Amino acid sequence: MGKHATIAAITPRLVDEETAAAYVGRGRTKFREDVAKRLLPSHSDTNGNVKLWDIRLLDAYIDRRSGFGDTSTGWDA
Repeated sequence: MGKHATIAAITPRLVDEETAAAYVGRGRTKFREDVAKRLLPSHSDTNGNVKLWDIRLLDAYIDRRSGFGDTSTGWDA
């Protein structure tokens, strides 16, 4: 067992494109189109050649679309 074996399940802060697309309810193609149109935030980081999206920025997008709370400090502020 690794040294982190006793840590509870961790929700990742950064997710790959497929996971990010599913998280916001899009297919990969529509997700890419919306990112290109700046309707969705672009990737926040990379791991080698894998683009990674920040869950909190995706949450800010969803909050803004649903009118939930003050998102004035959202991803595109």
